[in-house]
Amino acid sequence: MDVLIAAKLHNRFALFDRDGDGRVTKADYDELVQRLTEAAGQDSGSPAARKLQAEYDENWARMSAQLGRGTDAELDEEEFVTAWDAVCRETGFERTIMAIVDEVFTAMDSDGDQHLRPDEFTRWLGAYGVTGDAAVTAFTRLDRDGTGRISRDDLARAFSEYFTGTDPELPGNWLYGPLPH
Repeated sequence: MDVLIAAKLHNRFALFDRDGDGRVTKADYDELVQRLTEAAGQDSGSPAARKLQAEYDENWARMSAQLGRGTDAELDEEEFVTAWDAVCRETGFERTIMAIVDEVFTAMDSDGDQHLRPDEFTRWLGAYGVTGDAAVTAFTRLDRDGTGRISRDDLARAFSEYFTGTDPELPGNWLYGPLPH
């Protein structure tokens, strides 16, 4: 696996492992869905929340199955990175990542204009634990045309760069704020 991609996946692990116990579980995924639901201003039983939960459940099932485990698995950092990389390669970027991104985008796009404003984007990243300043910096990097909005296509490009890009200068590397060194 490319060194930069591995660093980004290790960063993603840290975003899921909010309690710092060195493991990611289905409960961590469920807690993230709850935070995303709240950040989007949705009820936990809303259609948007149910769709988010279904996408994250499917992703977790793929990851744990990749390691030959059930959904009650606990993944350490190396297992998480290995499983995530394998699932993306085998299942495909579109199916693995973009289905979730589309659901989160729809939930966060509070005015339905098919763009994320800085406040909508920073709420999204805040659910992952990304600080306000880092989220604003990420937004600025991803707003390539300087319109103050990020379209669904802009976000798809950023996610593709984050998960598959090997060039350290790609704006998508800033998707979750600056990478730790």
